[in-house]
Amino acid sequence: MGDGTPDADLIDIRRLRSFLTVAQEMSFTRAGARLYLTQQAVSSQVRALEHALGTELFRRTTRNVQLTAAGRELQDRVRPALQALDDAISAARELGTQGGRRTVRVGHTPTAAYWLLPYAAGLLDGGDPAVCLRTEEHTEMGLRAAVADGRVHLGVGLELESGVDGLAQQVVGGEPWCAVVGPDHPLASRGRVRLAELTAYEWLTWPRSSHPGYWHAVHALASSVGAVPMIHETWLSVAHARLTAGAMVMLRPVSYTAHPLLGLIALELEDAPMCRYGAVWNEAAPPLDLPVVLSALTGAAGRLARLGLPGVEAGR
Repeated sequence: MGDGTPDADLIDIRRLRSFLTVAQEMSFTRAGARLYLTQQAVSSQVRALEHALGTELFRRTTRNVQLTAAGRELQDRVRPALQALDDAISAARELGTQGGRRTVRVGHTPTAAYWLLPYAAGLLDGGDPAVCLRTEEHTEMGLRAAVADGRVHLGVGLELESGVDGLAQQVVGGEPWCAVVGPDHPLASRGRVRLAELTAYEWLTWPRSSHPGYWHAVHALASSVGAVPMIHETWLSVAHARLTAGAMVMLRPVSYTAHPLLGLIALELEDAPMCRYGAVWNEAAPPLDLPVVLSALTGAAGRLARLGLPGVEAGR
């Protein structure tokens, strides 16, 4: 080409997608399964790409596949470019189906749906009606995976762990914890308790494998009051039954009181420590409307605080 740029316009995007899938799976067979292609078809596309570039991208042996230096360089540069292309295509499609509105796909852990996301959506409708949110629920680990591979533009969750490679993060708001117990729990009629009183009972937490940030936060709270209680991991599907049947405690954000499960009781904590909500996004391909949505999220937390709803604090 006249400007000295390689013939990028002659490289089939399907070959790049096949290359990236092989680079992720480190297997032509598994890549084929993900792409609904035969192993031979994937191998042929990658070899055609290597021929077009004039260099090997993988070192192949009978036992494994490894990226070459050129392959690693191409992977690092092409992945965000293809993600940006996919986002642009999705945005164009959504403009045609949403009456000109741009849709931001937001993944979230369950607690973010109590107050934070509904208020943020309301602020967008009133302040920037060109942007709307489409939400879907995930575990914390599922949320990070969805953000990393582009299934959602932004992730919002309770006590998200920081420092994950490739993901940027910002605290958008916070609120106090409350204690959730069953109707027959010895503390059920109190209404208001101190955190230290809870150490006489067993605590429940979501599994570390699915919600590591929440797991660490609960253990830190337990350690802060001296006499560390027994803490058991439980899944959402059985937490209600365990709380109802026994003298157990589970810490939840105070916004839980807006949507309590039938039969469970939320107790206010006199010395309520704060929990935090964070937003995460792909550092290499931030969503186009990221500043607008982050502003709506932090504004929602501030608005809730001004309305005097139980203990919501604006993000700092």
